[in-house]
Amino acid sequence: MNNVILKIGLLAGVIFLSACTGGDSSPGYEFMPNMYRSASLETYGENTITGMNALQPVEGTVARGHLSTFNYDETLEGYLSAGENAVNPIKNTPENMADGKALYGMFCEHCHGKTGAGDGTVMHALYSAVPHYNDNKLLRRCNLPMCDLKAGHIFHAITFGLNSMGPHASQINEEERWKITLYIQEELQHYGLE
Repeated sequence: MNNVILKIGLLAGVIFLSACTGGDSSPGYEFMPNMYRSASLETYGENTITGMNALQPVEGTVARGHLSTFNYDETLEGYLSAGENAVNPIKNTPENMADGKALYGMFCEHCHGKTGAGDGTVMHALYSAVPHYNDNKLLRRCNLPMCDLKAGHIFHAITFGLNSMGPHASQINEEERWKITLYIQEELQHYGLE
């Protein structure tokens, strides 16, 4: 029995030592070398593999801060300039008004209320001072009553937020924001005014 164990141990030792003494440092055969050593691509460089580079934006995307109809920053000057210069490109059609009403119901009504009176269903101390669109009080930002705000003011407030209202640019695309603006100006802005 000891003789068999000795022979097995000797054979294992020879196999172990022969594996370590090979003069060739080759890792062996690679069946799929492209899987192990893929070509690295520079992030902002040209490459010949795909013919693309990261300098070109993906088709259909909009660079941050560069909308097709509205290019104002989120400062007070941007807000005032938007009010003076921005024009709503959405035409007043029944379809656009219906879309604006639906979007207003989804994104605005819970705070601003069905008629824009600031009486939405959100009850929280932070949101307790939601302005009434038709209160005829002067505002700090542009010294206009809410009912006299221009389309650019409203679009800017939806895009960048105002006071406790957060920005909605990541939730509502540019065309939808203009439709909400159209709905506010045509349907809600003068609701209840005598």
